[in-house]
Amino acid sequence: MAARSSDNEISRVLSVMSEPTRIRIIRLISGSGELRSCDLLPEFEITQPTLSHHLNVLLENDVLTSRKQGRCVYFSVNRATMNLVADLMVSIASGSVSKPAPKKASAETKPAKKEEKPVTKDKSEKDKKDKKDKDKKKKKKDKKDKKKKK
Repeated sequence: MAARSSDNEISRVLSVMSEPTRIRIIRLISGSGELRSCDLLPEFEITQPTLSHHLNVLLENDVLTSRKQGRCVYFSVNRATMNLVADLMVSIASGSVSKPAPKKASAETKPAKKEEKPVTKDKSEKDKKDKKDKDKKKKKKDKKDKKKKK
């Protein structure tokens, strides 16, 4: 089961990394150790909101990590995630990939079990994100209410 979980994580990471802009972001950050978005933006012909979107997708999928220092956010590559993907690639390239375990029971004898999504963020981070989302929705609603009053 652990192999299936890591296969799901690797699949998710590879899917996120399949976008050329994101690959370039990862390369630039990896080559520098850590960078701010304002350091990355001149390297691309995209807008700041588009860059922020790509950075957020990479953060949400544990490809990048971030740390805040004052008003600046520094991004770095999540080495643990990259090592997981790299280990798979090395084993494929060397031909030493282990065979997947055979299924023990057929679908008729055992009900299909819904696969659970691995939890990658701790509860406090999820709570912070939920609160942020609620705050954004409240601000939008307040703006709409102000427009209606005018």
